[in-house]
Amino acid sequence: MQIQQLNRTNSEVVKVLFKNVDGGGSITTGMGVSWCQAGASIDALSAVLYAAANQEGFIGVSESDVPINGYGFATCWGLANSVLISHVGSSITITAGDFLKPGAVPGTFFSSLTDQAVSTLFYRYVIAASTPVAVSTMAQSYCKGLVRAI
Repeated sequence: MQIQQLNRTNSEVVKVLFKNVDGGGSITTGMGVSWCQAGASIDALSAVLYAAANQEGFIGVSESDVPINGYGFATCWGLANSVLISHVGSSITITAGDFLKPGAVPGTFFSSLTDQAVSTLFYRYVIAASTPVAVSTMAQSYCKGLVRAI
């Protein structure tokens, strides 16, 4: 775990090391990451893409591109500069302050979560800290996000 020292100009950030064991390929910058939760894979290092099926293991947002069997850091507390927003098939609006939950595509995020439903994410979530330019089927969209995974 890497913890930024206190200072007056930047927010506090906590990062955790993970190993990409997701069989689907690279975990790219801005994708959500979850620890593995099956049998011999439970070692608090091996990680896969964040999805609704493994949301209890959410550890944060990848800060770089990590190839299969490679190592990287995920922001588990504080500001993540890139959070990948899910393609949803139509134009939608995500605004700063919206809670983000796992999107339809593993590793992505989407905003359809009410304040009252935060407990369904085990109180581990991302809050949009900026409004993405556009959310559509044409291109990937990113926003900044406040991560609370610990």
